[in-house]
Amino acid sequence: MRSIPFTVAAAVGALLLLSACSDSGGGGTSSSSSSSSGGSSSGDDAGKDSAAKESPLHAYMKSIQYDGGDSAKNHKEVENIIASCMKEAGFEYTPKDLPSQPASLDDWEEMDPVERAEKYGYGWAGSPESEIDPEEFVSPDADYLAAMSDSEAAAYSVALFGDQQDVDTSELDWTKGGCYAKANHEVHSNRNAAYEDPAYEDLQEEIRRMFEKVPDDPRLAEINAEWSACMNEGGFDFARVNEAYESIAEGYATLPETADETAWADLRDKEVATAIADAKCQEKVGYPEKLQEVQFALEQEFIDTHKAELDAWIEQYATDEAAK
Repeated sequence: MRSIPFTVAAAVGALLLLSACSDSGGGGTSSSSSSSSGGSSSGDDAGKDSAAKESPLHAYMKSIQYDGGDSAKNHKEVENIIASCMKEAGFEYTPKDLPSQPASLDDWEEMDPVERAEKYGYGWAGSPESEIDPEEFVSPDADYLAAMSDSEAAAYSVALFGDQQDVDTSELDWTKGGCYAKANHEVHSNRNAAYEDPAYEDLQEEIRRMFEKVPDDPRLAEINAEWSACMNEGGFDFARVNEAYESIAEGYATLPETADETAWADLRDKEVATAIADAKCQEKVGYPEKLQEVQFALEQEFIDTHKAELDAWIEQYATDEAAK
Protein backbone atom coordinates (compact mmCIF):
# COMPACT_ATOMS: atom_id res chain seq x y z
CA MET A 1 0.00 0.00 0.00
CA ARG A 2 1.33 3.43 -0.91
CA SER A 3 1.57 6.22 1.61
CA ILE A 4 -1.23 8.74 2.06
CA PRO A 5 -1.12 11.35 -0.73
CA PHE A 6 -0.20 14.98 -0.19
CA THR A 7 -3.80 16.09 -0.78
CA VAL A 8 -5.17 14.00 2.04
CA ALA A 9 -2.37 14.80 4.42
CA ALA A 10 -2.94 18.47 3.87
CA ALA A 11 -6.66 18.06 4.30
CA VAL A 12 -6.29 16.27 7.61
CA GLY A 13 -4.01 19.03 8.88
CA ALA A 14 -6.48 21.66 7.78
CA LEU A 15 -9.32 19.88 9.51
CA LEU A 16 -7.51 19.48 12.82
CA LEU A 17 -6.57 23.15 12.81
CA LEU A 18 -10.08 24.26 11.90
CA SER A 19 -8.93 25.85 8.67
CA ALA A 20 -11.11 28.39 6.97
CA CYS A 21 -11.91 26.09 4.07
CA SER A 22 -11.59 22.44 5.06
CA ASP A 23 -11.27 19.68 2.48
CA SER A 24 -14.62 18.09 3.12
CA GLY A 25 -14.64 16.11 -0.08
CA GLY A 26 -11.70 13.84 0.63
CA GLY A 27 -9.77 14.51 -2.57
CA GLY A 28 -7.71 17.47 -3.67
CA THR A 29 -10.27 18.70 -6.18
CA SER A 30 -13.11 18.47 -3.72
CA SER A 31 -11.82 21.19 -1.47
CA SER A 32 -14.00 24.24 -1.30
CA SER A 33 -10.94 26.42 -1.06
CA SER A 34 -8.78 24.93 -3.79
CA SER A 35 -11.41 23.98 -6.31
CA SER A 36 -12.86 27.43 -6.61
CA SER A 37 -9.63 29.35 -6.77
CA GLY A 38 -8.75 29.01 -10.41
CA GLY A 39 -9.92 28.30 -13.92
CA SER A 40 -10.94 30.48 -16.81
CA SER A 41 -14.69 30.05 -16.75
CA SER A 42 -17.04 33.01 -16.55
CA GLY A 43 -17.76 32.15 -12.93
CA ASP A 44 -14.12 32.38 -11.93
CA ASP A 45 -14.40 35.71 -10.07
CA ALA A 46 -17.42 34.48 -8.18
CA GLY A 47 -15.50 31.36 -7.22
CA LYS A 48 -12.61 33.40 -5.88
CA ASP A 49 -14.98 35.60 -3.88
CA SER A 50 -16.60 32.50 -2.43
CA ALA A 51 -13.27 30.90 -1.52
CA ALA A 52 -12.13 34.13 0.14
CA LYS A 53 -14.94 34.02 2.69
CA GLU A 54 -13.97 33.02 6.20
CA SER A 55 -15.80 29.98 7.46
CA PRO A 56 -18.00 30.42 10.56
CA LEU A 57 -16.03 27.95 12.65
CA HIS A 58 -12.69 29.40 11.66
CA ALA A 59 -13.89 32.90 12.48
CA TYR A 60 -15.35 31.78 15.80
CA MET A 61 -12.26 29.88 16.94
CA LYS A 62 -9.38 31.80 15.39
CA SER A 63 -8.19 32.91 18.83
CA ILE A 64 -7.06 29.35 19.63
CA GLN A 65 -6.08 28.36 16.14
CA TYR A 66 -2.40 27.70 15.60
CA ASP A 67 -1.23 27.73 12.00
CA GLY A 68 2.40 26.84 12.61
CA GLY A 69 3.67 30.38 13.02
CA ASP A 70 6.90 31.48 11.39
CA SER A 71 8.31 28.20 10.05
CA ALA A 72 11.82 29.61 9.55
CA LYS A 73 11.93 30.98 13.09
CA ASN A 74 10.52 27.76 14.55
CA HIS A 75 13.05 25.68 12.61
CA LYS A 76 15.95 27.79 13.85
CA GLU A 77 14.77 27.48 17.46
CA VAL A 78 14.46 23.71 17.14
CA GLU A 79 17.91 23.35 15.58
CA ASN A 80 19.60 25.49 18.23
CA ILE A 81 17.98 23.50 21.03
CA ILE A 82 19.08 20.25 19.39
CA ALA A 83 22.65 21.54 19.14
CA SER A 84 22.72 22.52 22.82
CA CYS A 85 21.17 19.22 23.87
CA MET A 86 23.63 17.18 21.78
CA LYS A 87 26.56 19.14 23.21
CA GLU A 88 25.40 18.19 26.71
CA ALA A 89 25.32 14.58 25.53
CA GLY A 90 28.92 14.88 24.35
CA PHE A 91 28.37 15.23 20.62
CA GLU A 92 28.74 17.90 17.97
CA TYR A 93 25.67 19.04 16.07
CA THR A 94 25.60 21.88 13.57
CA PRO A 95 22.19 23.61 13.27
CA LYS A 96 20.83 23.08 9.79
CA ASP A 97 19.12 25.61 7.58
CA LEU A 98 15.48 25.11 6.68
CA PRO A 99 15.43 22.99 3.49
CA SER A 100 14.16 24.84 0.46
CA GLN A 101 10.82 23.73 -0.94
CA PRO A 102 9.59 23.76 -4.52
CA ALA A 103 7.29 26.70 -5.16
CA SER A 104 4.49 24.28 -5.96
CA LEU A 105 4.44 23.09 -2.36
CA ASP A 106 3.38 26.54 -1.22
CA ASP A 107 1.16 27.06 -4.26
CA TRP A 108 -0.77 23.78 -3.98
CA GLU A 109 -4.01 25.39 -2.83
CA GLU A 110 -3.59 28.28 -5.26
CA MET A 111 -3.19 26.09 -8.33
CA ASP A 112 -5.98 25.85 -10.86
CA PRO A 113 -7.77 22.57 -9.99
CA VAL A 114 -7.51 21.21 -13.53
CA GLU A 115 -3.83 22.13 -13.76
CA ARG A 116 -3.21 20.47 -10.41
CA ALA A 117 -5.02 17.32 -11.53
CA GLU A 118 -3.02 17.22 -14.76
CA LYS A 119 0.24 17.49 -12.85
CA TYR A 120 -0.44 15.47 -9.70
CA GLY A 121 -3.70 13.58 -10.11
CA TYR A 122 -5.14 13.27 -6.61
CA GLY A 123 -1.69 13.26 -5.05
CA TRP A 124 -0.50 9.68 -5.54
CA ALA A 125 0.66 10.07 -9.12
CA GLY A 126 2.79 13.00 -7.99
CA SER A 127 2.99 15.77 -5.43
CA PRO A 128 5.05 18.85 -4.60
CA GLU A 129 6.79 16.72 -1.98
CA SER A 130 8.06 14.37 -4.68
CA GLU A 131 9.86 17.31 -6.30
CA ILE A 132 12.18 17.69 -3.32
CA ASP A 133 15.46 15.93 -4.07
CA PRO A 134 16.82 14.41 -0.85
CA GLU A 135 20.21 13.99 -2.48
CA GLU A 136 20.59 17.76 -2.71
CA PHE A 137 20.98 17.99 1.08
CA VAL A 138 24.41 17.33 2.57
CA SER A 139 24.67 17.39 6.35
CA PRO A 140 27.20 19.93 7.65
CA ASP A 141 28.23 17.16 10.07
CA ALA A 142 28.85 14.59 7.32
CA ASP A 143 32.61 14.33 7.88
CA TYR A 144 32.17 14.22 11.65
CA LEU A 145 29.64 11.39 11.37
CA ALA A 146 31.69 9.47 8.81
CA ALA A 147 34.65 9.37 11.21
CA MET A 148 32.62 7.66 13.94
CA SER A 149 32.88 4.01 14.83
CA ASP A 150 29.72 1.91 14.69
CA SER A 151 29.26 2.15 18.45
CA GLU A 152 29.77 5.93 18.42
CA ALA A 153 27.29 6.33 15.57
CA ALA A 154 24.73 4.24 17.46
CA ALA A 155 25.18 6.36 20.58
CA TYR A 156 24.87 9.53 18.51
CA SER A 157 21.60 8.27 16.99
CA VAL A 158 20.17 7.43 20.41
CA ALA A 159 21.12 10.86 21.73
CA LEU A 160 19.51 12.57 18.76
CA PHE A 161 16.40 10.44 18.23
CA GLY A 162 16.05 8.31 21.35
CA ASP A 163 15.50 4.57 21.34
CA GLN A 164 11.84 3.69 20.82
CA GLN A 165 12.08 1.43 17.79
CA ASP A 166 10.00 -1.34 19.37
CA VAL A 167 7.30 0.96 20.78
CA ASP A 168 3.94 1.31 19.08
CA THR A 169 3.66 4.76 17.46
CA SER A 170 0.55 5.50 19.53
CA GLU A 171 2.65 5.10 22.69
CA LEU A 172 5.63 7.26 21.72
CA ASP A 173 6.94 9.35 24.62
CA TRP A 174 8.62 12.62 23.68
CA THR A 175 10.76 12.44 26.82
CA LYS A 176 12.38 9.32 25.37
CA GLY A 177 12.75 10.70 21.85
CA GLY A 178 16.18 12.21 22.25
CA CYS A 179 17.23 15.78 21.53
CA TYR A 180 15.07 15.98 18.41
CA ALA A 181 11.85 15.27 20.32
CA LYS A 182 12.91 17.51 23.21
CA ALA A 183 13.50 20.46 20.90
CA ASN A 184 10.25 20.05 19.01
CA HIS A 185 8.31 19.70 22.25
CA GLU A 186 9.81 22.90 23.65
CA VAL A 187 9.07 24.90 20.51
CA HIS A 188 5.65 23.55 19.61
CA SER A 189 3.98 22.11 22.71
CA ASN A 190 2.41 25.30 24.04
CA ARG A 191 1.00 26.17 20.63
CA ASN A 192 -0.65 22.76 20.37
CA ALA A 193 -1.94 22.65 23.94
CA ALA A 194 -5.53 23.51 23.02
CA TYR A 195 -5.69 20.52 20.69
CA GLU A 196 -3.99 18.09 23.04
CA ASP A 197 -6.19 18.75 26.08
CA PRO A 198 -8.15 15.53 26.83
CA ALA A 199 -11.04 17.64 28.11
CA TYR A 200 -11.79 18.67 24.52
CA GLU A 201 -11.13 15.40 22.70
CA ASP A 202 -14.83 14.62 22.39
CA LEU A 203 -15.54 18.09 21.03
CA GLN A 204 -12.81 17.73 18.43
CA GLU A 205 -14.24 14.36 17.46
CA GLU A 206 -17.64 16.02 17.01
CA ILE A 207 -16.00 18.59 14.74
CA ARG A 208 -14.39 15.85 12.66
CA ARG A 209 -17.70 14.05 12.32
CA MET A 210 -19.39 17.29 11.30
CA PHE A 211 -16.93 17.78 8.45
CA GLU A 212 -17.33 14.15 7.39
CA LYS A 213 -21.05 14.72 6.97
CA VAL A 214 -20.63 17.57 4.50
CA PRO A 215 -20.31 15.55 1.25
CA ASP A 216 -23.37 13.44 2.16
CA ASP A 217 -25.62 16.38 2.96
CA PRO A 218 -28.96 16.16 1.08
CA ARG A 219 -28.47 19.73 -0.13
CA LEU A 220 -25.72 18.43 -2.42
CA ALA A 221 -27.89 15.76 -4.08
CA GLU A 222 -28.91 17.85 -7.07
CA ILE A 223 -25.43 19.13 -7.87
CA ASN A 224 -24.00 15.62 -7.41
CA ALA A 225 -26.43 14.48 -10.07
CA GLU A 226 -25.27 17.24 -12.42
CA TRP A 227 -21.65 16.32 -11.77
CA SER A 228 -22.42 12.64 -12.35
CA ALA A 229 -24.00 13.41 -15.74
CA CYS A 230 -20.91 15.40 -16.69
CA MET A 231 -18.62 12.55 -15.69
CA ASN A 232 -20.75 10.05 -17.61
CA GLU A 233 -20.13 12.06 -20.77
CA GLY A 234 -16.43 11.37 -20.27
CA GLY A 235 -16.95 7.65 -19.71
CA PHE A 236 -16.91 7.64 -15.90
CA ASP A 237 -19.68 6.05 -13.85
CA PHE A 238 -19.91 7.78 -10.48
CA ALA A 239 -23.00 8.98 -8.64
CA ARG A 240 -21.32 11.32 -6.15
CA VAL A 241 -18.23 13.50 -6.25
CA ASN A 242 -16.43 11.57 -3.53
CA GLU A 243 -16.74 8.31 -5.44
CA ALA A 244 -14.19 9.41 -8.05
CA TYR A 245 -11.47 9.96 -5.49
CA GLU A 246 -12.48 6.92 -3.45
CA SER A 247 -12.22 4.65 -6.49
CA ILE A 248 -8.58 5.63 -6.92
CA ALA A 249 -7.87 5.34 -3.21
CA GLU A 250 -9.27 1.82 -3.31
CA GLY A 251 -7.10 1.03 -6.31
CA TYR A 252 -3.93 1.96 -4.46
CA ALA A 253 -5.08 0.20 -1.29
CA THR A 254 -5.65 -3.11 -3.08
CA LEU A 255 -2.75 -3.09 -5.56
CA PRO A 256 0.08 -5.15 -4.03
CA GLU A 257 3.44 -3.51 -3.50
CA THR A 258 4.85 -6.42 -5.46
CA ALA A 259 2.87 -5.46 -8.58
CA ASP A 260 5.06 -4.69 -11.56
CA GLU A 261 5.70 -1.17 -12.74
CA THR A 262 3.21 -1.53 -15.58
CA ALA A 263 0.38 -2.04 -13.08
CA TRP A 264 1.48 0.99 -11.08
CA ALA A 265 1.81 3.09 -14.23
CA ASP A 266 -1.67 2.08 -15.39
CA LEU A 267 -3.14 3.07 -12.03
CA ARG A 268 -1.32 6.41 -12.08
CA ASP A 269 -2.66 7.08 -15.58
CA LYS A 270 -6.16 6.19 -14.40
CA GLU A 271 -5.75 8.47 -11.39
CA VAL A 272 -4.73 11.46 -13.49
CA ALA A 273 -7.49 10.91 -16.04
CA THR A 274 -10.12 10.59 -13.31
CA ALA A 275 -8.83 13.62 -11.40
CA ILE A 276 -8.84 15.79 -14.52
CA ALA A 277 -12.40 14.83 -15.44
CA ASP A 278 -13.46 15.31 -11.81
CA ALA A 279 -11.92 18.80 -11.61
CA LYS A 280 -13.44 19.89 -14.92
CA CYS A 281 -16.92 18.66 -14.00
CA GLN A 282 -16.78 20.20 -10.53
CA GLU A 283 -15.90 23.51 -12.13
CA LYS A 284 -18.61 23.15 -14.78
CA VAL A 285 -21.47 22.54 -12.33
CA GLY A 286 -20.20 24.87 -9.59
CA TYR A 287 -19.68 22.12 -7.05
CA PRO A 288 -16.97 23.88 -4.96
CA GLU A 289 -19.18 26.88 -4.33
CA LYS A 290 -22.16 24.71 -3.37
CA LEU A 291 -20.00 22.53 -1.17
CA GLN A 292 -18.71 25.59 0.65
CA GLU A 293 -22.26 26.89 1.11
CA VAL A 294 -23.33 23.63 2.72
CA GLN A 295 -20.18 23.39 4.82
CA PHE A 296 -20.61 26.89 6.17
CA ALA A 297 -24.24 26.16 7.03
CA LEU A 298 -23.27 23.02 8.94
CA GLU A 299 -20.51 24.88 10.75
CA GLN A 300 -22.96 27.53 11.92
CA GLU A 301 -25.37 24.84 13.08
CA PHE A 302 -22.51 23.23 14.99
CA ILE A 303 -21.60 26.52 16.65
CA ASP A 304 -25.20 27.11 17.68
CA THR A 305 -25.46 23.61 19.15
CA HIS A 306 -22.08 23.51 20.91
CA LYS A 307 -21.67 27.17 21.82
CA ALA A 308 -21.12 26.58 25.54
CA GLU A 309 -18.39 23.98 24.93
CA LEU A 310 -16.68 26.07 22.27
CA ASP A 311 -16.77 29.15 24.46
CA ALA A 312 -15.17 27.25 27.34
CA TRP A 313 -12.41 25.97 25.04
CA ILE A 314 -11.79 29.45 23.67
CA GLU A 315 -11.78 31.08 27.10
CA GLN A 316 -9.19 28.62 28.36
CA TYR A 317 -6.78 28.77 25.43
CA ALA A 318 -7.31 32.03 23.55
CA THR A 319 -4.08 33.91 22.83
CA ASP A 320 -3.33 37.21 21.16
CA GLU A 321 -0.73 35.49 18.95
CA ALA A 322 -3.25 32.98 17.61
CA ALA A 323 -5.83 35.67 16.94
CA LYS A 324 -3.54 37.60 14.61
